[in-house]
Amino acid sequence: MRIDIWSDVVCPWCWIGKHRFRRALELMGDKAPQVEVHWHPFLLDPEADATPVPLRQAYAAKFGGAERAGQMLAQTQDTARAEGLPMDFERGQVRVTTLPAHRLLWLAGREGVQDAVGEALFRAHFAEGRNLADPQVLAEAAAAGGIPAGRVQAMLASDEGLAEVRAGLGQAQALGIQSVPTFVIDGRYAVQGAQPPEVFAQVLEKVAAKQAPAAGDDEPACGPDGCSV
Repeated sequence: MRIDIWSDVVCPWCWIGKHRFRRALELMGDKAPQVEVHWHPFLLDPEADATPVPLRQAYAAKFGGAERAGQMLAQTQDTARAEGLPMDFERGQVRVTTLPAHRLLWLAGREGVQDAVGEALFRAHFAEGRNLADPQVLAEAAAAGGIPAGRVQAMLASDEGLAEVRAGLGQAQALGIQSVPTFVIDGRYAVQGAQPPEVFAQVLEKVAAKQAPAAGDDEPACGPDGCSV
């Protein structure tokens, strides 16, 4: 079963959603389908560039002040830690463009190691507070998937992968994806957000049993478990 996930590596709910989806497969046990996961790019902050800005400062400007930003980060961190993820917003995270990181994920996809590299990028940002626009940080994340540092450096020094990433961003727009994470399951159902594992499991079971309506059927296109695309 093909799973397409639109995500950004600085989206905390994307990291949480990634692990909740995996837990759903574990909950299903022998009923779990064989899945082929493909990660696609989304820019939460398309105006960001390579100049680091303290994340708390950026959140304060975007969400109405330092107090509100602190509350949001604390609540998100608590949720992540309840999932067993070492999210720590005291590590000096910065706001930067994630376009280079998405190019790395494109390369990792070609090498068949997107999951490992994506996990390394999430951890670098959320657990270690590292700058995801730094080529050295990207090279270290790539190493988690066995991609040599020289290969990453060559890619970043060229336009390799840029057109493909921009095409992926355009595809998200064409599909009407405005928030992440968005999981498109078997090309039929979209589940938005870091839903509980039980919700993911329900959708997977329905799609696997071919009970979910395809787009264009007489049945409603949207239901409590997601929307057909």
